[in-house]
Amino acid sequence: MASFQPNYLKSWFLFFLVASIGGALVGGLFGVVTGGVMGAAGFPTDRIVLICKILGFFVSVPISFFTFRWSVRTYIVDQLPQRLPGSTPL
Repeated sequence: MASFQPNYLKSWFLFFLVASIGGALVGGLFGVVTGGVMGAAGFPTDRIVLICKILGFFVSVPISFFTFRWSVRTYIVDQLPQRLPGSTPL
């Protein structure tokens, strides 16, 4: 079994935390705006709920992707040269 790597845990935890909270906040904001506009336009409530769920999903995907890239780059990739003996920094 491999030794414990705290950088992987830190990377995953920050990714999970930032992507979850960021996705919820941005998705909620888009949902409120979309729901308000659609409600004012007279759309039925069930259609508003469905469209807001779909929109929230598509808004949260890029947040998750960019958070994952940031997390892995910051806590894993940037620290690889420090862990490898005899390697030069990138």
